[in-house]
Amino acid sequence: MTEKKYPQNQREALAAVWAVEHFSYFLLGRRFTLRTDAQGITFILNRTREESKRALTRADGWALRLSPYDYDVEYVRGRDNIADASSRLNCGNDRPFEEDSSPWEIASLEANAVGFLTNAEIAEATSTDETLQSVMQSLKTGEWPGHLRKFHTLENDLSTRDGVVAKTGCVVIPEQLRNKALEVAHTGHPSAAKMKTILRQRVWWPGMSTDAEKWVGTCATCAVNGRPEKPTPMRRTFAPKGVWETIALDFNGPYVQFGGISILAVVDYRSRFLIAKPVKSTSFNHTKPILEMIFEREGLPSNIKTDNGPPFNGNEYKNYCSERGINAIFSTPLFPQQNGLVEGYMKVINKAMSTAYANKTNFVEELRAAVDAHNAAAHRVTKIAPEEVLTGRKIKRGLPLLHHESSNVNDELLEQRDREAKLLSKQREDTRRDARPCRVKPGDDVIIERLSRAKGETRFSPMRFTVLEEQNGNLTLTNDVGQILKRHVSQTKKVNPWRNTNDETVSSIPLGDQPDQTNHQRPSRVRKEPGYLEDFVRLVASGEETN
Repeated sequence: MTEKKYPQNQREALAAVWAVEHFSYFLLGRRFTLRTDAQGITFILNRTREESKRALTRADGWALRLSPYDYDVEYVRGRDNIADASSRLNCGNDRPFEEDSSPWEIASLEANAVGFLTNAEIAEATSTDETLQSVMQSLKTGEWPGHLRKFHTLENDLSTRDGVVAKTGCVVIPEQLRNKALEVAHTGHPSAAKMKTILRQRVWWPGMSTDAEKWVGTCATCAVNGRPEKPTPMRRTFAPKGVWETIALDFNGPYVQFGGISILAVVDYRSRFLIAKPVKSTSFNHTKPILEMIFEREGLPSNIKTDNGPPFNGNEYKNYCSERGINAIFSTPLFPQQNGLVEGYMKVINKAMSTAYANKTNFVEELRAAVDAHNAAAHRVTKIAPEEVLTGRKIKRGLPLLHHESSNVNDELLEQRDREAKLLSKQREDTRRDARPCRVKPGDDVIIERLSRAKGETRFSPMRFTVLEEQNGNLTLTNDVGQILKRHVSQTKKVNPWRNTNDETVSSIPLGDQPDQTNHQRPSRVRKEPGYLEDFVRLVASGEETN
């Protein structure tokens, strides 16, 4: 090494510079003392050297490298220098002193290498491309063979220049360079539309737009950061023929302000009659007594529609419904829109609980009052109070009621209003969401949108799933390990085979029922033995005794 030929004082100075830069993580931003048994270093590295004689040029450059540090140079005798013994224990050659890298750099960011496609490279490839050579010959002779019909139709736009074929100011790329042109144009991962714009302004070849779409479609990075599939058109559930024939259940909460209780909401599909009961837990053991109390008064329904949350996703609930002849209907997991009737009444419950918390009142009384008000008021769709549809009569509450006779509910008018309102909302929502028929079919590969993600994470998990079944946008999926999931198509994205399977973005990661299994815990520190125990550990490991 060249450093071995340095004079002794410069080697001492170089060692001091290396030590400071090696421990820069601990030294930057704080004042420290650099102790050395070489008096020459105090002259070379001391900050007051400008007032003394000029140092050697090389050593002066080393001193400038230490200018970001706040330090003092102190001379100590060799017998008082704690590092003196360590300098005699070295055996073997040290690693080369790297001048190119800066040890004080904790992290660095480098831009990805951007490829270039030069005119000389295109001209060289054109000279060996049989198709383009035939095009150049046909431009001269005016005779176009049949296999050049794609170029023949553009004869007036084609020309030759500097050994390349041009089309209205754009270079015609030979076949062997088209993938490279696509790669260069896709730098920064633009969308297919933007990528085609970039290409059309500079280059051309037959089928370039299709090739660009395929290139973006096989890019793993673009896939996991892209947009999900379009939602399917809504399928509306019209009012059943009888009251309490079909009901919907869901939980709202927990409410920490009230001891962590949750609210079980029950809604009748025909009358919109609402029942809300507090429960200590969403487990079936706490839910079953509430359901028994409701069914004892109203009777058993024919259908119960729920989501897949607790307690509805267990065998205990399924057995409960099966024993009583109830058809259990489940919405797609993580897609509450399919249980939208009961979800819409959560606003009533939230308002009642917020009122109780703000006014310091009993939440049970506030909840009962809010539910009674909803059931007593005419519904905006049916124009009839839910309690009248369910019970067939008006119920006396806080205000006077002159007539207690039965209410004559016009069933045909109620069903007509229900149908018209739902069809109108379907048309409005399908337009707003740009709903389209599901393009994902059984056998297709999809990736699943993350439930939650931190900044910088991709929108989709890179784990690929295969579609087993599709019913109006409700997908049944499986992966390579046999895991079965159900998701709505609007939570997935159809993907093609990756162009580069070695991309870190698409490396396989474990995936549970919820796609997002990323661990956001802070990394723990590396535990090491204290330095003063190194000798002890070494001696014990070798079987020697220590005093």
